[in-house]
Amino acid sequence: MMANHIPPDEFRERLRNVHNAMIRQELDALVVYSQKRSHVAYLSGYHPNYHTNAGLMLVTLKRDPTLWIKFAFDLARAKATSWLEDVRACSSEHFGEMIENCAKEIRSLGLESSQIGLVARDLAIDEMSVSFDKEIRSQLPSARLVRASDVLNELRLIKSQNEIGILRQASRLAEMAADSLRRSIKPGVKDHQAVVSAEHAARLEGADQCDVIISTDPARYTFPPCGLEFNRGSAVNCEITVRYGGYWVQICRVFCIGKPSEPQARVFGVCRDAYRAAVQAARPGTYVAELQKAAYRVIAEGGFMENIQYGTGHGVGLDLPELYPVDQEGEGRLAVGMILVIHPAIWVPTQGAAFFGGPIVVTEKEALHLDNPVSEVIVI
Repeated sequence: MMANHIPPDEFRERLRNVHNAMIRQELDALVVYSQKRSHVAYLSGYHPNYHTNAGLMLVTLKRDPTLWIKFAFDLARAKATSWLEDVRACSSEHFGEMIENCAKEIRSLGLESSQIGLVARDLAIDEMSVSFDKEIRSQLPSARLVRASDVLNELRLIKSQNEIGILRQASRLAEMAADSLRRSIKPGVKDHQAVVSAEHAARLEGADQCDVIISTDPARYTFPPCGLEFNRGSAVNCEITVRYGGYWVQICRVFCIGKPSEPQARVFGVCRDAYRAAVQAARPGTYVAELQKAAYRVIAEGGFMENIQYGTGHGVGLDLPELYPVDQEGEGRLAVGMILVIHPAIWVPTQGAAFFGGPIVVTEKEALHLDNPVSEVIVI
């Protein structure tokens, strides 16, 4: 069974950082819940996101955390991938048993009347359902339960060198998938067939998952493959999403079956330059909104502001997306170690289309690419 890519010492450092945040916020304990998202994975190394599986952690200040998992059949994997010693399975697959067991542990530690933070939310999803909230409040009626997801959301913004290394490898696998896609795109071939070859290439090299959205010509936006054929002269846009070691990246590429037309080359050039402007703006202390402004200035100068169909980018890591979204309301400031995918897109059905981008890491001086972005349309 595959071991975790993050060493135990790093998980202990994460736990120390969580303890410090708990002390600042006067929290005696944290209850951390994950089903599809990755707060539990960040602290334990165990990824519970297997269909309807779930994990629940109790973090206190005086001992290592306890982890409960929903599916007993997954206990061996949980113990193999987690650094924690105390990993327990439930006898029932109803999430209420995890909450009941956790509440019982809290009472045994004398914390039933303390201030307890609830962690179950990130940028995309709040996994603290009404039924979950009702159940934990009924189990701990004297506790002061407060929402505390920001404790982990803020810590997860800054990636360690180990995490950056994993994301760099994920980017390499995404580029292998792109190269396989390039070799498979031919007139008369269906998008399903090309996408399967890309996914196969990434999986063979160790990817946990590889997803591709693709367009067979500029008249169509990028969507999951739907059996359309590639045609000579068409521009093909794609976004390749790879998860490796639990960490996600995305890259976007533009292919053309034959020499691109002048309008297509122009659309691509503006989109590429918008990406470069956003990357150049990605420096420590910069508001995230400034990255979109930089990209949009280039797109506006090119005359394509009415042809933007996708967001400019977002954070990546254990989840997709993560903080911060690259949009006009992005009030967060960039810091060293943050990783973003920048991917401006321009769609002009009568002229051409371009979806361009990939992951960058913010450093003290400039943003560095985790992939190898191309500078021209990839001609097939």
